[in-house]
Amino acid sequence: MSERAPRGSITSTPRPRDRKQQIVKSAGDLFYRHGYHNVGTEQIARSVGITAGALYRHFRGKQELLGSALTDAFEQATAFVQETSPTTLEHMVEGLADTAGTRRYLGVLWNREARHLDDEPRAFMRQRFFGFLAEFREHLARSRPDLSPVDADLLSWCSLGVLTSPSYHRTEMDQDALIELLKRLTFAVCTAPLPVPGVAPTDNGRGAAGLVPHGRRELILAAATKLFHDRGYQAVTMGDVGVAVGMTSAGVYKHFDSKADLLSAVIARASEPLQLGLTRALASASTPAEGLLNVLDAYIDFASVHHDLVGILIAEITNLPDTHRHDVRRAQHDYVAEWIKLVCDARSDLDARTARFVVQAVMTVVNDVVRTTHLRDRPQVGAELRLIGRRVLAAA
Repeated sequence: MSERAPRGSITSTPRPRDRKQQIVKSAGDLFYRHGYHNVGTEQIARSVGITAGALYRHFRGKQELLGSALTDAFEQATAFVQETSPTTLEHMVEGLADTAGTRRYLGVLWNREARHLDDEPRAFMRQRFFGFLAEFREHLARSRPDLSPVDADLLSWCSLGVLTSPSYHRTEMDQDALIELLKRLTFAVCTAPLPVPGVAPTDNGRGAAGLVPHGRRELILAAATKLFHDRGYQAVTMGDVGVAVGMTSAGVYKHFDSKADLLSAVIARASEPLQLGLTRALASASTPAEGLLNVLDAYIDFASVHHDLVGILIAEITNLPDTHRHDVRRAQHDYVAEWIKLVCDARSDLDARTARFVVQAVMTVVNDVVRTTHLRDRPQVGAELRLIGRRVLAAA
């Protein structure tokens, strides 16, 4: 079971003018740390020193708080981009880094918790997000006339990946230092030279239907992977999986005792190719710098092929049984630790903590691009991700 937010006594505080904003930020942080279902309105109220009744004078409940935690950040970022449209790209990036650095919960709320919103607030939240993204893209295109509209779109998504990347780990960093690091890494993405020189377009296998597995167990795993990724684990039943492979739910239960066991088996499929790719990348390198680039390439190759598994690893691990969840977390930690060691060995000026933020920024950029269909289908996307990943690593 996920960690529950601690209970505590209410400390009375004078009512500040920005009380509503305080509630939103505190709710966002609690949802991020403990999960939406494990946080109550009383706990949110305590965190800002008020009663639940006082909280309800500002918000109707958790749904509105979750939506506000997301839309607040998108609206602030949109307003900042609009206000700074006549100024430099550096100034825009600085403001966005400040917004993201003070709202570290953004990535997790967007990718894991937003699914708990009802249709109307989810649509409103998505409208705010895509409104911000459009403003960002237009500002970037004005700042860089050399970019085509589709290339400006890619760099906007990649920049957002860098900005939200601290959400995916708990390593601490001084907030001012974090904002400065996010600014530097994001600016490196915004100034990336596209299209990638000297790289011929490829079709990425688009339009290829592919073959399906013959064995029933593999067929079930493949179908479950797609369903869990597309709909979310909680929204999928064993009957849904059965329908997808042409059998009853009873037939699925012959292979997996429960839906949780099926999810565990799906996630286990990601560990082996990741580790094998890492081993091959290290074996073919003679220096830490070369090994780091090889590992980056291997991760891009893995994520490009298994984008649905990447999405499940990001959003569904909290649904695993405790023992397996701890095993998966440990495997992820060990995998990222190899990246961090390579970064530190290749860059003696960086400490392990900074390297952790940089590695997560690179991985989040890759993860976000491969899980976004129109970006994943770009004819040069592999080469573009390699270029952008290298720029982020160098910008540290």
